[in-house]
Amino acid sequence: MKNKTLFPLERNRYFHGKMLTARDFDTEQNYNNNKRRLINRCILGTGVVCGLGVYLNDETSFSMETGLALDYSGREIAVTSPIIRKLQMVEGFESLAGHEQAYLCLEYAEQMREPVNNIGVADSESQQFNKIEEGYRLSLDTCEPDVETLLGESGKNQVQVLYASRGLAIYQIVPAAVMAGQEFSLRFMVVKGTELPQVSFEYSFQSDYLKSAEGDRIKMVFNEDQNLKRDIHIVEYTLRAASISDMQVPLAKGPAALKVRMGDIIDQIELSQKCAVYICGSLSSYEKLLDIQAGSLDKQMSGEDTPIYLAKIDYVYAGNTYILRKITGLPFGQRVAALPGKSAGNQFFTNPVEDIKKVTTETEILKYWQKPEISAKYNPLKKSIDFHFGIPSSEAYDYATASGIVDVRLSGAIRVNGRYVSDEISHNLGIGDVSLNFAVEFGNSENRKLLFGNGDVFSSKNEGKDIPKVEVAGILYPDSGTFRVGIRCLDHVEGHFLKVRWFAYKVTRDSASMRAKDIVTIKIKPEIHKIKILERIQYEAEVSGTADKRVLWSVQDDEGGKIDQNGLYQAPSTAGTYEIVAASSADAEAKTSAFVIVED
Repeated sequence: MKNKTLFPLERNRYFHGKMLTARDFDTEQNYNNNKRRLINRCILGTGVVCGLGVYLNDETSFSMETGLALDYSGREIAVTSPIIRKLQMVEGFESLAGHEQAYLCLEYAEQMREPVNNIGVADSESQQFNKIEEGYRLSLDTCEPDVETLLGESGKNQVQVLYASRGLAIYQIVPAAVMAGQEFSLRFMVVKGTELPQVSFEYSFQSDYLKSAEGDRIKMVFNEDQNLKRDIHIVEYTLRAASISDMQVPLAKGPAALKVRMGDIIDQIELSQKCAVYICGSLSSYEKLLDIQAGSLDKQMSGEDTPIYLAKIDYVYAGNTYILRKITGLPFGQRVAALPGKSAGNQFFTNPVEDIKKVTTETEILKYWQKPEISAKYNPLKKSIDFHFGIPSSEAYDYATASGIVDVRLSGAIRVNGRYVSDEISHNLGIGDVSLNFAVEFGNSENRKLLFGNGDVFSSKNEGKDIPKVEVAGILYPDSGTFRVGIRCLDHVEGHFLKVRWFAYKVTRDSASMRAKDIVTIKIKPEIHKIKILERIQYEAEVSGTADKRVLWSVQDDEGGKIDQNGLYQAPSTAGTYEIVAASSADAEAKTSAFVIVED
């Protein structure tokens, strides 16, 4: 993948007479991209910024909303259109066999776009690509993730796998550093399969430097509440660090005991406790605590090959498909945390708890090709904030379908390489383009089978001799609404007929026709007007083709006057003819112009 290495940070130095080549422009792009990605990774972190929710659509498909994420190299991953997928349509589907759960992973991806001819080079290098499109890659992964990277927070935590068996995993998360004499949280993450019975565990160890409410014998107990209907649980226990000064101490003295109960199954395990904790003795050592938690740049930039785990998908194999049982979003909590305090560009309030008295939200369903919208307005008098969300709808397709059977007559005694064609058949879907599939039916009534494609593929002895060695094709006649079936015998075929089942479907509502009926148009009133210098005129815009009637006003000409976003125009002090532009907020490409003649 290009642009994966951020270092060294080098920028161009310009001087008179410098010859610029493709290498110099690459350096310019890489410098700006890498500095931004370095800040993304070290300051903002990694994970989902907004959106990207994954939801169960039906028992065989899921949907994913638009959104933005930052990967472990600081690169932005933007999903600009909602999608609907079956598991069979996602990369990595072939690895699902033999498992009951998988993770839906999101990664940054690039694609070359716009092939062009590169003049002045050898023929083998004459074709180049004009652009690089930044996109994303979705995949399914059945392997256990790198929990050290996911839960370690760049060295702030230590992660140990306590249990991983029978579809259940238990992870222990220990802070790398704590303050002497103060309480801290020891966390556990429990990840289980959907159909597993109720889970509980007891975990205990002794420690010379950490205390619980019961003393130096530390015991944690977890009992799953099945009424919550969750597959992932975060459990926290409060411990207190000893009052010692700046020392690295082991978490436990000797081995730890783990007892896991899952239904009628009980596992008892003795574990070697691998984690250690740095105890800072006083506030003067707080800076050292921060240094340990922040870690080095290598720690901050670690895990560059780790994907964003958008969802845990539990499924079951049934027949020839996979049935989705449950989807759990962001199983490892990979979400970019909000920065503390207020941002410079959005100073709505100083204290959100005290200042905001009312929050309202309004949701608008947009066309599926429109971009998501979000806006917020703060009313200081009422101390309220109003959010408006525009959410694109899912793209839908309508199909008409038909099917039937045709008997293709086989003539002649020698049929090897013989070709046989049926009469014209009406598919009853009307004129126009139709998609056709064919299957040859064979076997008896108790063991009926359908052959799709070339029967010569099944030539091994294990497949038996009853599979007809034939190849089927079809010709569609769009203007008459009919088709013909053709068969070529690759070997001798018994009987006088071959029974061919045909399946036809036709798109009855496509996206192009839907969008053509909803083109955004704008009309400005007045279109042409005469005014004196420094006078004002109120423009109005009529928007059709979208529920969003907002427009963005601008003056095309320099020194051509001013116009606010309500359409109030003030003429300049110089006479002339100037262009006023109104662009749709819903579709930036939809715009129109009016002209104003300013006279002395």
